[in-house]
Amino acid sequence: MGTTVLTFPFSMRGPPAFSLLSLLLLSYEASALKLTIQRPSKPPRTPNGNIRPPKASADVNNNLINKENERYTANITISGRVVNVALDTGSTDLWVMPPEGLPSFNNTKLNATLRYGDGTDFVRGDIGVGKFELGQYTIPFQAFLNVKEAAEAEEPDFRSGIFGLWGLGFNTPGSSEINDAIQKSFGASQNWGQSVLANIFAQNPTGADYIGISLSRTGDQEGTADASLTISEYDSDYEAVQNAPKIPQTPANSGSWTVALDSLSVNGKKITWPSTIRTAPAGKNIVHLDTGTTNIMMPAAQVAAVYSAIPGAVLSRNSYIPQTKFSTTYDVWVVPCNASVNVVASFGGQDFPIHPLDVTDMQVVTSPDGRRNYTVCIGTFTDVGTIVSGASDALFGDSFMRNAYTVFDFGTGGSTKGPAFVQMLSQTDATKSIPDLISVRTKAMANMPPEIAALDLVKIFNGTEASGNTGAPATGGGSSGGSNSGSGSKGAGTTFAPSMSVVGALSLLAMISCI
Repeated sequence: MGTTVLTFPFSMRGPPAFSLLSLLLLSYEASALKLTIQRPSKPPRTPNGNIRPPKASADVNNNLINKENERYTANITISGRVVNVALDTGSTDLWVMPPEGLPSFNNTKLNATLRYGDGTDFVRGDIGVGKFELGQYTIPFQAFLNVKEAAEAEEPDFRSGIFGLWGLGFNTPGSSEINDAIQKSFGASQNWGQSVLANIFAQNPTGADYIGISLSRTGDQEGTADASLTISEYDSDYEAVQNAPKIPQTPANSGSWTVALDSLSVNGKKITWPSTIRTAPAGKNIVHLDTGTTNIMMPAAQVAAVYSAIPGAVLSRNSYIPQTKFSTTYDVWVVPCNASVNVVASFGGQDFPIHPLDVTDMQVVTSPDGRRNYTVCIGTFTDVGTIVSGASDALFGDSFMRNAYTVFDFGTGGSTKGPAFVQMLSQTDATKSIPDLISVRTKAMANMPPEIAALDLVKIFNGTEASGNTGAPATGGGSSGGSNSGSGSKGAGTTFAPSMSVVGALSLLAMISCI
């Protein structure tokens, strides 16, 4: 790689951490990286209750953290500060907003705004350049966004001790607001604004450019508590993925991890799902594999096709029943907690069973009159609305990705150089998942309020039936009915599947913690 003299109008915040001249002499070590994901832990706090800054791991394998099945994070060091950041295959840029700030970094005097989801979730700040460290990797000059303003949607992450996001997406034109701003100001030939992964891959120009991700699930008994992120190598537990079909990025060069979904079935029956994407292969759909999305989001008609196939499930429209996952509407599917549902997604001719623990969340809710508490299970597949219009048919987030070890090959280096592709290896045994669900939820339900029939619960929350003496006396700890409303009148409509049977508490299932 040739040497080019660059001049930047940087201003230094704090004492100089490094010389700009060393930007000309970037040197890297060529090696693979494996990061181990551990069970969740509460963010450490100081005696006065403030979140204590995380510590970088002394081990070369930085620990990742499963935040209650909602976020998967890593402790990185940027400009000398250890920051816990979420992992996101749906974006490219790195941003941080540690409460104590950064000790020093080079300010490019450029501003950027990064938007997520439907655009209402955003972060805004200055583009900085600082030293990035992760395990044995050191990038002397990594561009990132030093966030000054964040949307309210980021508050749950901040409360959990997550103060940034690491994008694991493509380093292609238009995919990075940071790189685009830098190239617009300093010239299209400048590459120092490229992503973290692009810089790591540059350390070994002859190596293959791929990452492997296995996401853990808490609250099950199938041994999925441990998980990993690997860079330029496979997790040794899942090396068989090398023999899995290569599922090409579709459409090619889309700039995101979009692939063709062969089908989605519920209890052995494929649901009808016409694709809205012109380039989708006949009879298939385009879905975006995104670790930054907690659940599966797809059109309302397909959400209904999934849950209406479950006996006893009821749709509460514009519901006052609190949601556990993001949705573009306030419609909530209430599902019997012991529902034996078998949802299977097919990619590349392979079937990937989705664990029933990933199909519903369990929570305790309080009736609108504040008198009674109930245990309720609601669907985690939610309405995607127009979020993905023109780009894909759906977002397949963590609710799906916990069920497959996934290799994302960018196709930019080594023996696999060529079109980008994905390989997946199933991690869920359909013959064990339903007994697993019943076992863990039965145990959890022993100390929880009773579950009532889904239709009865919906009637209570839409105001057509009094709570009476159902459930258990409210003693706190439940989500209050109406707290997530605001999208129209309660009880705007109810749809239910044919069978309304609900069995007793001994057949009930284990709580999934919800944010």
